[in-house]
Amino acid sequence: MPKGTDVSLEILEKVPFDTMDSTNKFNVLDIDFLSISREEALSLLQQVIDRGEKESVSFINADCLNISCKDEEYRAILQSQKIVLPDGAGIEIACRVIGKQLVANLNGTDLIPQLWEIAAQKGYRFYLLGAAPGVTQRMKLKLEETYPGIQVAGEHHGYFDHDTESDSVIDEINAAESNVVLVAFGAPVQEKWIHQYQGKIDSNLIVGVGGLFDFYSGDKKRAPLWMRNNGLEWMYRLYLEPGRLWRRYIVGNPLFVFRVFKWKKRVASAGS
Repeated sequence: MPKGTDVSLEILEKVPFDTMDSTNKFNVLDIDFLSISREEALSLLQQVIDRGEKESVSFINADCLNISCKDEEYRAILQSQKIVLPDGAGIEIACRVIGKQLVANLNGTDLIPQLWEIAAQKGYRFYLLGAAPGVTQRMKLKLEETYPGIQVAGEHHGYFDHDTESDSVIDEINAAESNVVLVAFGAPVQEKWIHQYQGKIDSNLIVGVGGLFDFYSGDKKRAPLWMRNNGLEWMYRLYLEPGRLWRRYIVGNPLFVFRVFKWKKRVASAGS
């Protein structure tokens, strides 16, 4: 995956974190998320680090919101977060259903590499947590090759006992003195883990990144750029992994749209 952001640090510094208020938010299925540009999103993440603040970040797609309709704990976590970003064509469709125009589809697999480019200039330190053994090591080498100067302070696979071994993993994270921890357990496991342990982690940003490590390490292929630009990446993923993903997309996508229409009607009735 090539690096590629045309966003300068000078531009990013002009978008203050304090402006991320209700005017920047949309709500779908009772989950608030930010409708902001890619530049604003990158500036927001940068300023959390530069100010020494502490925030968690989640990306949501249609499947995430489908899960949130059944998983009360996951839904409550998303509702409690300040930084929830829209990821995927399903969220864009949902916005159109409710009469909104989403500013940008902030696909995490594209946005985080742009943050890496900024990090290489600013000296931010990353910790990579998740995926199968060996993936984070390959990813670390790829990052150091692609982004000269980037600091990968440490890494650990995700195949550990989250109930009994999380404290020792967190000790490793804190010893690495990272600014950003990327957690790749998949939703909703990563959001629940982050919510449970965020208070123990001495980092500014803790970001749930789903399958990013598998894509970036080269273990899984991404869709061609033209498919990603036209909201068709899900079709490519379905083509590659039909046995694992057919229910998520063939059943889940229509179900999501149905839920959005039903939710819109309920909200309209409650407001009349």
